[in-house]
Amino acid sequence: MILINSKKMVRFASILLMAFLTLGGLFALRGERNTVYASDQPSPLLQATPGPVNFVPMSDDQCLECHADEKMILPLPSGEQLSLQVDRIEYRTSVHGQKGYACVQCHTDITGFPHPEQNFQDTRDVTIYMAQACATCHEQAAEEYHTGTHSSLLEEGNKDSATCADCHGSHTIRDFGNIRTRIAAACQQCHSEIYNVYQDSVHGAALLDDFNPDVPACSDCHGNHNNSGPTQAGFHVASPEICATCHTDDTLMAKYEINTDVFDTYFADFHGSTVQIFEKTTPDQETNKPVCIDCHGVHDIKSPDNVGSTVIKQNLLTTCQRCHPDATPNFSDAWLSHYEPDLENHTIVYLVDLFYKFFIPGTLGIMGFFVVTDFWRSRIYKPKTQGGKES
Repeated sequence: MILINSKKMVRFASILLMAFLTLGGLFALRGERNTVYASDQPSPLLQATPGPVNFVPMSDDQCLECHADEKMILPLPSGEQLSLQVDRIEYRTSVHGQKGYACVQCHTDITGFPHPEQNFQDTRDVTIYMAQACATCHEQAAEEYHTGTHSSLLEEGNKDSATCADCHGSHTIRDFGNIRTRIAAACQQCHSEIYNVYQDSVHGAALLDDFNPDVPACSDCHGNHNNSGPTQAGFHVASPEICATCHTDDTLMAKYEINTDVFDTYFADFHGSTVQIFEKTTPDQETNKPVCIDCHGVHDIKSPDNVGSTVIKQNLLTTCQRCHPDATPNFSDAWLSHYEPDLENHTIVYLVDLFYKFFIPGTLGIMGFFVVTDFWRSRIYKPKTQGGKES
């Protein structure tokens, strides 16, 4: 009897010991987890390496067991504090969340805990590196990006140049869609000074104040992923083609009663003809002949009837004198304002032009008729006198 009780006590003690060991292991694991992410010392960073993965992925719920906590902060060597929190609702309402993409489809090296350690110095390193994850799915956009100014600056060592997350966000990605004000707002994050100028221009005011979809946002002139700007060779010379996209559209310009002759009249004069020659023969070479933005402005373009416009009559001479310092009022008065002369615009020029359209052909016609009839009379038709001699 005593022997039986002793066996039961040993069995009970063994079970109790195993229970204590199990609980102790769980508490130790919890403590280790808190140490990894709440410690004041640098610790492993949630990170991804793009590419296919061969493992049973973790679920979003497993990720958010830790990453929903706002106290998830990782100190970096730069002294910055990297927040590792992911708001469940914000992610679910983002483009990726709505389509059902899981965390591990971007963070492809996360197979369990602890996560692979990464040696990032600051938060900017994290943003730049994570752009590789975007390229895994968005191959065409990535290829276009590598031909643009942002990519070139990044390759030159400018870490402040924009990457995917700077424009689109990370866990809260939104689709720009047809809300074109979002494009300008995205550019504003880095180009705030230009944005402040743009919002007061004829284009910016119409877009940002009136939500007019017809006026250009940043990407319409500079491109989207393959963006370009004045630092790229040939951009200045080719810029009239950008303006022509809208200003030669008869249907679009008719809505605002804007003259569509601007492109043809510009390339018909000395300035435009020279620029066109440069664009076709040496597109990377600059010319000192003005293009649209040299006279009308760049981001600060005003309506031609605005008192601040560089091409309004009282300001036009000053604009011309940028290239022609000796220009007088007569110089600027000779400009036809991109209008083809007619009875309403530049009447005298139109009438003189009309006169010469008839006068020159008429004069040449009469002279031609005289030459032909004289030749006929002297060489073909030879009237003779009674004596058989030419009269």
